[in-house]
Amino acid sequence: MYKILFLLLLPSAALAPLAGSAQLHWLKARSLNEQLPFSITVYLTEDSVHGRPFRACYVSVDPYDLKIDFAARVGEATPSAFFGRETGLPPYIVVNGETRRDLQLVIDGRRLVSYNQMALRVPGDSLYHYVTPSAVGVNGARHVDVGWVFTDSTKDYPLCMLKGPSDPRYSKGVHSNPSILDIRSENANSEIGAKCMQWPMEAAVGGGPTLVKRGQVFISSREEIRFFGREDSVEARTAMGYTRDNKMIILVVEGGHPGESLGASLPEVAAMMKDLGCWEALNLGGGGATCLLVNGQPLLKPATANGEQEAVGSVFMIKSHL
Repeated sequence: MYKILFLLLLPSAALAPLAGSAQLHWLKARSLNEQLPFSITVYLTEDSVHGRPFRACYVSVDPYDLKIDFAARVGEATPSAFFGRETGLPPYIVVNGETRRDLQLVIDGRRLVSYNQMALRVPGDSLYHYVTPSAVGVNGARHVDVGWVFTDSTKDYPLCMLKGPSDPRYSKGVHSNPSILDIRSENANSEIGAKCMQWPMEAAVGGGPTLVKRGQVFISSREEIRFFGREDSVEARTAMGYTRDNKMIILVVEGGHPGESLGASLPEVAAMMKDLGCWEALNLGGGGATCLLVNGQPLLKPATANGEQEAVGSVFMIKSHL
């Protein structure tokens, strides 16, 4: 079904080459875009990546369009189930967040409804390592942001680290549920420190690692202890970010299907997001969790053995403004 949908869309598409890339060429999915607001545009590609079969899509969104709104949902369901639960007009876009609901930041309607996991155990170390995972969100002024975010269970708002992520080599201690004071004291002599400010988002989801920072590839897998040592694993991927002129970019790479699309590594996805003009970007859930729905229709084949969508812990949505 997914292959047929993809091929049906391509003949009617307009060529949109990927700026700065000698490899990928994107096609506007005209038949899908005709059913979406002018501020949301879907692109598709079946170019190869380093000789591997490859299939992907991305969505460009203008957040300043007042006819659309943003939401994030937390739970344990497939993206299609999240789509079906919505009341009122159905969402235009639903994209997966992380797999587990209890390990990630989720902000919905300005409310912090799920917290990050802030302390991790590393084999061979008796102490907890304090991390500040990355997250992506949209604030009340409709500005998109990617930041390294700390959530304190005693507060109803997240804090964004201003200089960079907490360095787990220095930021560690005995507390399984650290406060920002713990991270500040442990980072006092590090290069990063722990300067932070409130992160007031209308809707946001956590993920990681960060892939692009200030327009350059920067993969913070060591700092976030996410995929460290496994960055080159080729699989289905989801990434989100924004351009310097505040266009939201959502990229989904199909993976796990030899002869059709194997997926991409984190450095490859980071390069794609940079080529798409992202000023900042991060990785979201991948593998079997990867899914993008446009008007309820999945565009890519799930990376699961049975071909069914995998349950995820959160989704990010773009909806009609009621």
